[in-house]
Order: sequence, then structure tokens, then C-alpha cells
Amino acid sequence: MPSKINNIHDKFFKQVMADKEASIAFLEEFMPQNIQVQLDFDSLENTDNSYITDQLEESFADIVFTIKTKNDKKLTLSILLEHKSYIDHNTCFQVLEYLALAYKKQSQNKEVLVPILPLVFYHGAKKWAYRELSYFFNDYDQNILQYIPSHQTQFVDLSKINDEHILSISNGFLASAMMLQKNYENPNVLVDSILKIQNTLDPYLEKSKLRSIFVYLFQNERIDSKIIKEKLDALPTPQKNKIMSLYDQLMAEGIEKGMEKGIEKGIEKGKLEGKLEESEKIIINAFKNQIPLETIRVITGESIENINSILKKKGLLN
Repeated sequence: MPSKINNIHDKFFKQVMADKEASIAFLEEFMPQNIQVQLDFDSLENTDNSYITDQLEESFADIVFTIKTKNDKKLTLSILLEHKSYIDHNTCFQVLEYLALAYKKQSQNKEVLVPILPLVFYHGAKKWAYRELSYFFNDYDQNILQYIPSHQTQFVDLSKINDEHILSISNGFLASAMMLQKNYENPNVLVDSILKIQNTLDPYLEKSKLRSIFVYLFQNERIDSKIIKEKLDALPTPQKNKIMSLYDQLMAEGIEKGMEKGIEKGIEKGKLEGKLEESEKIIINAFKNQIPLETIRVITGESIENINSILKKKGLLN
């Protein structure tokens, strides 16, 4: 299994949004229609800009796009990834802070001020009725409310979007990514969705996109890799061959990383026995995942004889 990746949900979604076609599909799906009609999507660029401070980073990760309107005006589109595992009604205040910092940065850099359109993408398990800032002051007179900062945030709650809607998205990469994120905390539903997810992927989808999908899937500790493999075995042959090849590669890479971690731990403790046990685990797990013996030999550095001996001792070989 590939080694764990910190902030996996954010990094995965950023990788998806780095694909221009997927990001356009996302914005066409979730930006208001009256905004979409003004945008020149051919001009969309994913930038390296970030207005996230260390404090805001605890709440958000951001993806910043620049885009032009059809009359050649420039806009900034910011997708703020809400990666908390709970609903936080302070989010509207955090968005306000984000916007203030962003406009301040534009001014300090002596840039032409460009409107920023914030979109919060929430992929937690619980449904969330997002509240704008004005909600917290709705019992005040309008003469007082005029002093309260006002902004609009486009809020996308993935838990409220049904699977049929997601699978209808024309961009298969985006649809697959959203299906995975929506059902990530529900392993039974996620496993049942694997075949649906695969059906959204173009059989000729480039390997880098397939790789990101499966690395994210394999990070889910709630799912046994054997179950994933069984589901993949049910795919049509051409698609299965391509995906299973990638599956074997990822499993081998993950096992190798696990071996290195185990060896370092054994050296620190000065226990040769610990290294041997780790090597046995690697060999057993690799064999159970149908990785060829020759590949196991390369990964572990053990001889074929030793590998066979370990597998026989565990009753996995006659």
C-alpha cells in the first residue's frame, strides 16, 4: 500500500484542478450561470498565487485562477477547500479575512485591483447549510446593517450532490474525483462505486490521471486492497489490463517505501529481528496481492529461496 500522504484530500483535489479541462468543467458546473456567461474559459489559468496565512491554512487550502471576461476584464477565481471534518459556521468570517488579505496584497504590490470571486468547496460527510455574514445580524435595522461588510460566496457542499449528478459530468476525471471524495468516509458505498467510477473514465485517459485517482483510493485505510482488486477484475479486458498494470506498480512502490521505513526503524532500535519480521510482512503482503516473485526479490533483496521458504512457512506455498 502506498505510504500515507499528508493533507491527501487537498493535494488530490489540487491535482485534479491543475488539469485545465477538469477545472473548466468544475466551474461550469458550480459557478452561477449569470457569471459563467461573462467568462472566457479559454483564458483560464491556474496560478501560483495564494492569500492563505498560517492561521487560515488551518481552515482552507486554496486554488487560485485568473480568467478574463468576454469584454476583456480580468477576474480572480478562488476555490477554497474546506477540509475540516466538522461544520464550522465561522467559515464566512474566514472568507472575509481571506478577501481582505487578498485585496491588501494586490494594493501593496501596486497591482490593478481585480475582483475576487470566492467559491468554498466542502467535502465533509455531514450536510452543511452555509451562512453568509449577514445571517448573524439579521435582527438589526437596515440603517445599522449598511455598516456590516457584505460579500457573496459560492458554496458547494459535495454531500448534497447525488451520485447520478456527479456521474453525469462530462469530464470523467472530475466526475471520478468527486465520486471518490464524496464517498471517502463510507467504505461500503465507495467500494460499490468503484465500477461506476471506472465507467466515467475514458479508456484512453492518460496514465498520470489514472495514477492520481488510484493513489488517492489506496490511501483509504478502511478499504482492503483485495476488495479493490476484485472490483477491478470485473472491468472489461482492455481497461482492466491498463488499470491492473498501474495497480501492480503502485502496490510495489508502496511496499518498497514500507520496507525502507521498517529498516530505518529496525536500525534505530538495533533489532535485526524487527527487520526480518518487516521483510516477511512485505513478502507475504506482496504475494497475497499477486505481485510476481521476481518483483518481490528485487524489492526486498531476499533470494527466491528465502522468499519461498517464508511463504511455505506461512502455508501460502506447497
